[in-house]
Amino acid sequence: MAERQLLSGQVGRALRWSTTGTLAVRLGNLGLGIVIARIVSPEEFGLYAIALTVQSVVMALADLGLSADLIRHPDHERRAGSVATLGLVTGGALTVAAALSAPALATAMGGPGAAGPIAILAGTFLLAGIGVVPFATLQRRLDQRGLFRSNAVDFGVGAVVTLVLAAFGHGLIGLAVGRVAGQASGVLVQFWLTRTLPRLSWDRTVARSVLAFGLPVAAANLLSWVLLSVDRVVLGNTAGAVELGYYVLAANISTWPMTLVGQVLRSVTLPAFSRVRERAKAALVPLLGPVWWAVAAAAAMLAALAHPVVVLVYGARWEPAVQVLVPLATVGAVRVIADVLAGYLYALGRSRGVLVVQTVWLVALVPAVVVGAQVGGGVGVGVAQAIVAVVVLVPAYLVLLRRSRDEVGALVRALVVPALAAAGAVLAGMLVADRVAGPILGGLLGGATTLVCYLATTVVWVLPRWRAARVALDEPDDTPDSTPAGELDDESLAEPADVAAAPAAPAARPRGTTP
Repeated sequence: MAERQLLSGQVGRALRWSTTGTLAVRLGNLGLGIVIARIVSPEEFGLYAIALTVQSVVMALADLGLSADLIRHPDHERRAGSVATLGLVTGGALTVAAALSAPALATAMGGPGAAGPIAILAGTFLLAGIGVVPFATLQRRLDQRGLFRSNAVDFGVGAVVTLVLAAFGHGLIGLAVGRVAGQASGVLVQFWLTRTLPRLSWDRTVARSVLAFGLPVAAANLLSWVLLSVDRVVLGNTAGAVELGYYVLAANISTWPMTLVGQVLRSVTLPAFSRVRERAKAALVPLLGPVWWAVAAAAAMLAALAHPVVVLVYGARWEPAVQVLVPLATVGAVRVIADVLAGYLYALGRSRGVLVVQTVWLVALVPAVVVGAQVGGGVGVGVAQAIVAVVVLVPAYLVLLRRSRDEVGALVRALVVPALAAAGAVLAGMLVADRVAGPILGGLLGGATTLVCYLATTVVWVLPRWRAARVALDEPDDTPDSTPAGELDDESLAEPADVAAAPAAPAARPRGTTP
């Protein structure tokens, strides 16, 4: 009872620590990147980027949903040994496979010189497998302060090793060795913080249920990488390098606030939903409204300030990227909410449903961006992405939620009100900007107008929903699992104990913090 009453406070502290950690890591990476750029050659940095791309893609597959399964499941202790064994076997196998295939992978990526760094970075897969249990334990406890500590050690050790080796003329190898050394240190800190040691065991039933949940998660992670790159591949082949350059710049800017918000939410929603367990369905609507209110505000401000942000930060010659940034702000906002809804479905064990949605999204997105690129270049691609996100992605998730007997009508209302308010606020801001001489001053005044209009039209709406969200988190459970038998899907039948588990987004295993 006491733990339930304090859950909203725990979530609040976790959000603050997660935000602090994410900002610190990003600023640290920016500073370290600036220093490294003055030490290593552009060629070395490019080869390391190839190796890091390979590592990131394989790591997305390597996760297998192990940490998410461990966080969401009420029988955490019994599953830990089998999950640790699966993590060790999976990580070890991927390490060996990646190291042996490093020359072929480097050549396929167009950088044969990246073979060495790829082979070194392969060690991160083994480290991720070894550290899956302590990482999941910290997430489960909502101990974002502990994760911040491990990430700080990871970054510090990695930065020191990288800079020392680079100073002695081993820049390319130093980047890779620093990444591995940093992750190894971070994993050790996680074991120390959880007061645990590696413990391996094997339970065939547990392993089968973990894989039934996790394999679709791994496939969905792979599709996410495809979804993040298909627009650039299509635009580059259709409109050329110049148009692609404007688009990539706008896409990078659009990820600034949304990536921060998304990472913070993903780190907290999974353990928060797992705490409320059978009340997850009742808690979804109260929680989603305030979250979407904040995300819609960020998207509205990004769209309203597109011109001053692009011109002041990058220069007037990048002004064509402004028009691309406006629709991409919408895409970024919808992606954040999609992450929350996907995580909620993972909480119900519906990882296959999430995979289906990802597949539908990709099938709809490819022809849309092709037409968009042909009709409107980078702006057309951005608009096509926004249309698909709103018309296909969100309804697809709502269909899955309806199959789970959720209050889809309430969810739609929770999404529509901030969305309409944000659209109206952006239009008001644009009208003000058009009436002011000077695009920079006009953009800033338009941004201020957007913020004032959005807050004025939504504060009364959101305040009671913030209170309802706190109540949804803190309300004690009055009954044991009451999930109707008709709501059990195939995955739930494969693991009966999972029906009451309620996480949000699948947490990725630690991937390191240094560039």
